[in-house]
Parts: sequence; C-alpha cells; structure tokens
Amino acid sequence: MAAPASEQIIRQMFATFTDFSTSVDQLKAFLTPDYQQIVDGRTLTLEDFLTHAQALRATLQSLEITIERIICQEDMAATVHVARAIRPSGHISTIRVIAFFQIRAGCIALVDELTHVLEGNSEDKTLGSLQ
Repeated sequence: MAAPASEQIIRQMFATFTDFSTSVDQLKAFLTPDYQQIVDGRTLTLEDFLTHAQALRATLQSLEITIERIICQEDMAATVHVARAIRPSGHISTIRVIAFFQIRAGCIALVDELTHVLEGNSEDKTLGSLQ
C-alpha cells in the first residue's frame, strides 16, 4: 500500500473517531475484523475498541486529535499525535501518543501505542483504554 493511502486511512479514522455525531459502527470500515490495539501494554480487540469509543463518547464532551508527525512506509505507519479531551465539567486532558500502525488490505490491523499525560490528572492515564 502506498504511503499516502495509509496516511489517508489513519486521518479518516481519527476524524470518524473524534466526530461524536457519527455511529461507532462506522469505525469498523477502517479496521480489520481481527484488529488489535495495544495501549500502554493493555490489548484491546475490535469489540473492546468499539466499547472504548462508545465509553469516550459517553464520558467526554469532545475529543480532538492533532497529528504532529506521521511517517508511512508500505503497510506500516507511525504517528506522534496529541489527544485533547474535554469533559462536560470543563476538565481538559491532553495526552501525547506515540503509535505504530500496521495496515492490511486497506484497513488498520494493529495499533501499538504509548501514552503520556501532558495535562490532567493521574486518572487521565486510562483514557486510552477506557471501557
């Protein structure tokens, strides 16, 4: 897969993930059926990830993801991105994420990421795998 296609898939998935007006099921179009996401050592399956997306929508007022760096090579990509979450209370969490992506057949098969809370409290560390 060409690098621009991988980048486009990642950017479109992030746009859908952070658009709380879309159905969580729309995320399935970007992910393989055997999708895995490893967040700070915790592994999520596709169903776990969809539950995670729904939990964020139930917990947060909004979520923005800004890609600071992205490198794509064939069926692999890496990003450094920042997630900014706002709760209904106004509490803001800012989390820096370093992620590796594996793309297969035009879909994301694996995301392996490490997170670092830049702004917020210790509970914000679990936002990346919230269920």
